[in-house]
Amino acid sequence: MRGELQTMRGRAAAIIFLVVAAAWPGQPARAQVGLARVLSQLAPVFGEPSIHYQREMKEEIFVIARRYGVSASAVHNASVGDLLAGGETLLIPTEHIAPRPWAEGIVVNLTERNLYLYQHGLPVRCFPVAIGKRGWETPTGEYTIINKAVNPTWFPPSWAVEEEPVPPGPDNPLGDRWMGLSIRGYGIHATNKPASIGRYVSHGCIRMYPEQAHELFDLVGVGTPVQIIYARIVFGFRPEEGVVYMAHYPDSYRFGEVRPEHVRRQLEEYGLDQVLDMEAVARALERPRGVPTAVIGSRTRVVVNGRPVEFALGPTRMGEDWLVPAAPLVTALGAEMEVGEGAGYFLIRRSGRRVFLSPGDAAALVNGRLAPLGAAPQMAAGYPMVPVRGLAEALGAMVEWDEETDTIVVEDREPWRAAGERPGPRVGGRARPRREGLPQH
Repeated sequence: MRGELQTMRGRAAAIIFLVVAAAWPGQPARAQVGLARVLSQLAPVFGEPSIHYQREMKEEIFVIARRYGVSASAVHNASVGDLLAGGETLLIPTEHIAPRPWAEGIVVNLTERNLYLYQHGLPVRCFPVAIGKRGWETPTGEYTIINKAVNPTWFPPSWAVEEEPVPPGPDNPLGDRWMGLSIRGYGIHATNKPASIGRYVSHGCIRMYPEQAHELFDLVGVGTPVQIIYARIVFGFRPEEGVVYMAHYPDSYRFGEVRPEHVRRQLEEYGLDQVLDMEAVARALERPRGVPTAVIGSRTRVVVNGRPVEFALGPTRMGEDWLVPAAPLVTALGAEMEVGEGAGYFLIRRSGRRVFLSPGDAAALVNGRLAPLGAAPQMAAGYPMVPVRGLAEALGAMVEWDEETDTIVVEDREPWRAAGERPGPRVGGRARPRREGLPQH
């Protein structure tokens, strides 16, 4: 297990390093390494891809959810429709954004109603939980596990002074596993009411499915750190895709609405706020589904003269174009780039063409003439991001969209310049540019 975790930790860095090295060799690679380093500071997205499940007419959502190790409330939040009639297609949310990039021990995100176990810095398990109801909110903070018990006796706390102690057995609300926290009266435990998992029903303790409480009990010891947080939005990064994801969770304790400016402000800390797909953010904020949604980058491919271009951060839809890290695209087109002082401008040169781009300016200066851009260049973590179509066409290439393969196809009018070869006969015709350009949202 430990070797596997260390492999997981190294895999993200290795993927980013290989993409950066291949996309922009030489001195300018330092800037893209900086971008990759920032992206690696985001939390990992882990777990199996979420499952589309065709529900039979009389199947209980709780039974389905428990079978996949999630809660019924998570299925309700993730799925579309009222789910009352039966026969619907459910989304089983088995893919998660970890609430912390790195941690040790246990992290509970109350808004998500999930408990994460971290080992050697990385999340390895995610368990649904029930938490305190309103008026008996589970307290946030940093704690430790101070005791553990199998088949505990429930002793009435201060709010239940008229109750009698409950010995081990089916009537015990603690179930058969208890992990006490360093805050008096609170703990993580199994339950005799598994249908309550995913809900706000306890007097502050954290309940688990009995079978998952057994698993966690065997994996943690006395002294294990426990963080309890309240995060409405979390961000994660998949380096193999080059995509930043966001998950939006319900406001369990009514702390307040999440607005687009809150999302932008959080990513401003990473220098990624100017490349956010705000339309994707707005869609994610319409309803707190708890499902990872791409907000920067995408799985869209870019192919230049038949060769795929690799980016540390995938193409991000902006306006009528896609923004990508500059150097891989510039290199693929056989051009050279100079970044002005303070990144005030980018100058791209190729065979008599000079293209000036400025961050935030939706027009380029091409050989002294202004040319409108479908999207303004931006900076991401101090790294230049440029519009694919805008730059390619300014350098004399043609761009079309292959919807079937989700690919932006760039065909150079003089492809031998980019490849460093002499011109020769081509097999087949040249791809024709689509008049409507790249697809709209």
